[in-house]
Amino acid sequence: MIRKKILFVLTFAAILIGGLSIPVFAQTVTTTSANEWAPLIARIVMGLSLSLGLAGSAIGLSISFSALLGGGEENFFKNIAVAMMPSSQGIYSIVILFSNMADITTNPYTVAGRAAIFGITMFFSSWYQGTVCAAGIRSILEGRNTIANALVSAAMPETYAVFALVMTFIMK
Repeated sequence: MIRKKILFVLTFAAILIGGLSIPVFAQTVTTTSANEWAPLIARIVMGLSLSLGLAGSAIGLSISFSALLGGGEENFFKNIAVAMMPSSQGIYSIVILFSNMADITTNPYTVAGRAAIFGITMFFSSWYQGTVCAAGIRSILEGRNTIANALVSAAMPETYAVFALVMTFIMK
């Protein structure tokens, strides 16, 4: 488990360093102003935000579908609604990307701040939502819970994803 965490952190750091250093080597003009760098930084942060949201959804879905597949073929379609819940954060990330594209040149720092906060929130909320969904599916399969209780439990991390989505539209 520790190796996975170390590998994840090193991969994230390599992507971040690579993404920040490649545009530097591609510059041909020696004088650049803050007005030229700000939209580039905003685009990089928006890309990382989208990547974090989609990666979190993928992690959450893999966790919840692992529990779903453990229940056997007869229970697959009964509990698929619970297993699909972590996918919404990836959709929210795409919505934020498209809604902030017009502001990249006019308010690049605001866009970068919104994106950074949003991406981190989507990553962790979808990851832990997948864990809650897996626990809900397991309790349904053991006969200790109902699908309604599992959906309500899985909606709690979703609530914070929705809060982050609303806050990005409110932030100016």
